Amino acid sequence: MFSQFFFRAILVPFLLFTGLANAQDSYRYSVDLNKLTDDKLQVELLTPRVKGATAVFAFPKIIPGTYAISDYGKFISNVKAFDKAGKALAVTKQGENQWKISGAAALARISYTVEDIFDTRQKHNVYPMAATDFEKDSVYVLHTPGVFGFIDGLNKLPFEVTVQKPSQFYGATALVPQHTTPSQDVFRVDNLDELYDSPIMYTRPDTATVQVGNAQVLVSVFSPNHKLHAKEMAGWMNDLLLAAKNYLGGKLPTDRYAFLFYFRDRAANHSFPYGLGGALEHNTSSFYYLFEAEPAQMKDRLVDIAAHEFFHIITPLTISSKEVKEFNFNEAVLSKHLWLYEGVTEYTAHHVQVKYGLNTPQQFLDKLSEKITNSRTQFNDTLSFTTMSKESAGKYKDEYNNVYEKGALIAAVLDVYLLHLSDGNYGLRNLTYDLGIRFGKERYFNDDSLFDEIGKLTYPEIKAFLLKHVHGGEPIPYDYYFGLAGVKFSPVSENKTMSFGGFSADVNDKGQLVVGKSSKLNEFGQKLGYHTGDVLYAFNGASITPTNFGLVIDSLRKVLKEGEPFEVKVGRLNAEGKEEPMTLRGVVTMVTTTEKNKLEFIPSPSKKQELVRKAWLTPAKPELAATYEANSADVASIDALLKATYEVISGPAGARNWQRFYSLFLPEARMGASMQRPNGTTVFRSFTPAEYQRNNAPHFLQQGFYEEELGRDVTEFGNLAHVRSAYQYRFAPGAKVEQRGINYFTLVKAEGRWWISQLVWQNEGKETPIPSTMIKK
Repeated sequence: MFSQFFFRAILVPFLLFTGLANAQDSYRYSVDLNKLTDDKLQVELLTPRVKGATAVFAFPKIIPGTYAISDYGKFISNVKAFDKAGKALAVTKQGENQWKISGAAALARISYTVEDIFDTRQKHNVYPMAATDFEKDSVYVLHTPGVFGFIDGLNKLPFEVTVQKPSQFYGATALVPQHTTPSQDVFRVDNLDELYDSPIMYTRPDTATVQVGNAQVLVSVFSPNHKLHAKEMAGWMNDLLLAAKNYLGGKLPTDRYAFLFYFRDRAANHSFPYGLGGALEHNTSSFYYLFEAEPAQMKDRLVDIAAHEFFHIITPLTISSKEVKEFNFNEAVLSKHLWLYEGVTEYTAHHVQVKYGLNTPQQFLDKLSEKITNSRTQFNDTLSFTTMSKESAGKYKDEYNNVYEKGALIAAVLDVYLLHLSDGNYGLRNLTYDLGIRFGKERYFNDDSLFDEIGKLTYPEIKAFLLKHVHGGEPIPYDYYFGLAGVKFSPVSENKTMSFGGFSADVNDKGQLVVGKSSKLNEFGQKLGYHTGDVLYAFNGASITPTNFGLVIDSLRKVLKEGEPFEVKVGRLNAEGKEEPMTLRGVVTMVTTTEKNKLEFIPSPSKKQELVRKAWLTPAKPELAATYEANSADVASIDALLKATYEVISGPAGARNWQRFYSLFLPEARMGASMQRPNGTTVFRSFTPAEYQRNNAPHFLQQGFYEEELGRDVTEFGNLAHVRSAYQYRFAPGAKVEQRGINYFTLVKAEGRWWISQLVWQNEGKETPIPSTMIKK
């Protein structure tokens, strides 16, 4: 046994190996993924020097970010200890997570077996996003707290981990290997905290990288049925990360980051309750355990989750108390400030998306409304949040999920209140920045003094709010605080709205939107004649997909009036099992709905409310296009640049991705339109991309707009290009063409990419038809 391990160990570069051997002041681990027995992994450790007659070898009872008892020692067996000569030392198990080793002064090696938590039959409380998985020839998830133990009291020593792997597998992680070959990786970290902060997922590589400012971001995907792919998901992450960079002042707080996505096959027989999933944050990575589904079903939810985990870089991974920075792996010693760690992070994940145009302001308010309802109906709204936080792994574990509901609302109210008190000059982002300066990665605050520190940085009113509504547990008067930003809060409101029949939408195995089995059709839905399983094609000519379903419904509700014709195109299986198109017809019918805890904008806010609202929901200087970094795929070629230009302004009623829009233009770029007045005279309007947004964004929020290219001709000279691009636009997919014309692009290639220097256009007229040669056949 010893000689076999020693043979594997000498594969490490000679100088590195001999240096460690002489020092004997580090842990040297070795695992071989090629040698699994009943989904169990054998682990070998060359130990550091131990002083004293006995030592305690341990696995963590609890780890950061989970706020739950894990007891990783339950999955460790056959723990054996040896001296340098290979003589066995006495080992006695103590509780779930510890083993006492006698004669520890002579200790040289420990071996043990790790059971796969994903497939265990043991009852346990480990979350899947923090568990191990060893599937031969498929995937190996090394959540390090479940694989590598430590000698109690020697947490601060370096760790070296050598992993033998299948030659075609790649180890996705934020760690940078000290040494790597097709069959082996060697990682080295400075201490136990860094080791436990670094998950590794080995599988056949499906990876993509995105460069966002100073940071290189890795996206790695394990999708058992290959429904989701890293390249596509990296595109989803790119928009979010660019927004995050701007939100954080133009630079990400790390030079590397890894998104590790593990998608569960719904047929897999894992040890976790069906439906349980989520993600776990780390300093420079995050691990996701989610059910595999079609991309259209996953995108929005996945981006929300990824945003939350990514912003943990700020809280608690940068700003936190002693309980987090000097984490006790043996006992649940938790901080009182989960409102800061989880609540601020959850709020920021949504706030960044409205701030930089990935979601509309009303969508943002709707998410906050939902959180108010959840926090007041599912949790104790009068329980002190600091008390709940301290006991979230024990007495109040059933209240823990309120950190994502009321915790986020505490952050939202703080943001608005700070902006109100500072006349729009200082918000929650400024506060977390200042806290980061005072308590950075290498320092921590005292749990009992945080509110005092925040009071010193901000206003006495802010400290009073925290003492009253966070520590004291008095329910937050949302009507007052959101009212400071010109937002009306209605505990209960009744609305008349257009009915679509009362069905619940589902997605079938083909990724199509269908009438779900749980549908409870109202009278209108019954008259239309919906059947369970009907594939939904279009409402009044507007094509619908799982991605745009909500936006199409919102758009139609704004324009259709009671009594007007309404038709639904569906696909229904016939007797032979073939999908046949059908049209269901009726008239627009209104129904009364009751909505709880509704937030909506006041149409005519005061000057102070408008100032606070603008500071809360809009970027400070949207006209600075240079602050928005482009997706490299959008600007790699002339063709890609034009496609991105048409895509970014097209879509159903709702917000456009203005961050992506600005990234296509030079900072000094101009736009313009040649237009004919009713009296026949021609006028030319010139404007900046920022002015285009201000003029057109309100119309896009109310009306769908789909512009498509009909054909183009291109003239290039060196790094310059001129493009004539014929276009047409509609207000809904498949609807009548409203107008055609020609866009004239002046393009420049610089800094390894293409930019729009100028974009002007003119609509087609009787005397100015589009040349037939420009229309694609």
